[in-house]
Amino acid sequence: MERGSVWKNKQYMNVVIAQTFSSFADWMFLICMLAMAAVELRVSSIEISILMLAFVIPQLFISPFAGGLADRFDRKYLLLLSEIGRAMVVLLTPIASDIYFLAMILLLLSLFKSFFIPAKNGKLKEVLHPEQLQEGVAVSGMIDNASKIFGPSLGGLLIAMLHFSTLFYVVSVAYFLSVVVLLFLKKDQYSLSQTEQATTKKSSIGLEGFQMIASSPFIFVGMIAMASGLFFIQLIDSQLVLFLDQSFRNTSQMLGFSMAASGAGTLLITALLRKRAIRDYYANMYHGVFVLGISFFLAILCTYIPEYLALLIMPICFFIGGFAIGLVLVTFQITVQTSTPVDKIGRMFGAISSVNSLVTILGLTLGGVIAQIVGVSLTILITAICLVILAMALKIYEMKNSHTTKPVMRRLN
Repeated sequence: MERGSVWKNKQYMNVVIAQTFSSFADWMFLICMLAMAAVELRVSSIEISILMLAFVIPQLFISPFAGGLADRFDRKYLLLLSEIGRAMVVLLTPIASDIYFLAMILLLLSLFKSFFIPAKNGKLKEVLHPEQLQEGVAVSGMIDNASKIFGPSLGGLLIAMLHFSTLFYVVSVAYFLSVVVLLFLKKDQYSLSQTEQATTKKSSIGLEGFQMIASSPFIFVGMIAMASGLFFIQLIDSQLVLFLDQSFRNTSQMLGFSMAASGAGTLLITALLRKRAIRDYYANMYHGVFVLGISFFLAILCTYIPEYLALLIMPICFFIGGFAIGLVLVTFQITVQTSTPVDKIGRMFGAISSVNSLVTILGLTLGGVIAQIVGVSLTILITAICLVILAMALKIYEMKNSHTTKPVMRRLN
């Protein structure tokens, strides 16, 4: 591993450059696929939901096993498998003639993506010196957040310029560029020891990550904060357009400003965490959960003020919310990276990716059900209250269990 700035660490730069191509390709594909489904296949809103679930569900079941493989085999080759697989599958999209074919493509893409997340995080841990971990993980998070903001925009630009069949060739090229960069990675320096491979049952390969999370009180409680934040974000996102449409006349303008502000808030906190020393990881997470809840309260209050003021204040609420969830997510990722040994990191992130997929599915599906029963505005209000209560519970837990709220590496050794 190379010391000094992460920008001078050639192996790290190879990983994040490959990640950049891959992340932007993911989001460009998603927006282009949805556009093709709506324009050429004339799919309904329910069918769109089915497609989104097809993209998420495989990661729920495959990620824990992919994490186990990332600790047993060379992560470089798992990354290459993920990128080559997605590059080839994307090329099938132009010939998709119905929703079932498109759903199968999304299932395959999700399957290959399941290998990328634990292998990439394991590679980051491997190539970064301990002093570089916080900055390195934050930069990686910045790339993910930037791709969520600019990837769909770039995809929309390509839709306006190119035919649908050409779009997917461009996306496939982006994946292949990631492959080219990954070829320059060195072979893994760390992997699961032969003794541990021999004593570990193959049947437990998908459960080890969850067992490690449960064995570390700090990471377990941190994951509760992270998963809760993601769940409520997905729950609100599923009903956001309806909420804005019921509350304001300029729905599209309000939605555009709000989503851009949310992404900017997340990007800002990720950038700030690059260099700023984290003195209390746990406090970052429960403060983030609390502020996220407050941002939803403020969003509800915006519906009671003149629309010209709401057009200014609502994006600020979303900026605060994006900042808050970014504080939780990036802090949690840094915590896991710094407290988990390199030969266990793949299983850990495989389990975390599975949990993220689960809360995404639950948030998307339950959002509509809850909103149908109690209304959209009340759903957001209940969400805000739940987040504030959760933050208070996490604070009380920290006060009563201060000895378990420190990310000590020996707990996972």
